[in-house]
Amino acid sequence: MAITIHKLGRLYTADLTPPDGMGVRWSTPEPMPRDDLVEALRKRGCHRIAIADAMHEADPTWAADQRRHD
Repeated sequence: MAITIHKLGRLYTADLTPPDGMGVRWSTPEPMPRDDLVEALRKRGCHRIAIADAMHEADPTWAADQRRHD
């Protein structure tokens, strides 16, 4: 998977490797909240399904947590 996400408590980090991220390597500068990470990945051209897959791999409960916040 070209998007790798790690959960650190309530925060997340991510690493992008091509082909995701418009072909440019990228890593989060520091752990960030889920919504901020999703937005940062979207701005780097990552598809929402690829993001969701990587989030689920890092934290299988992330979608349920998101629904509780919406």
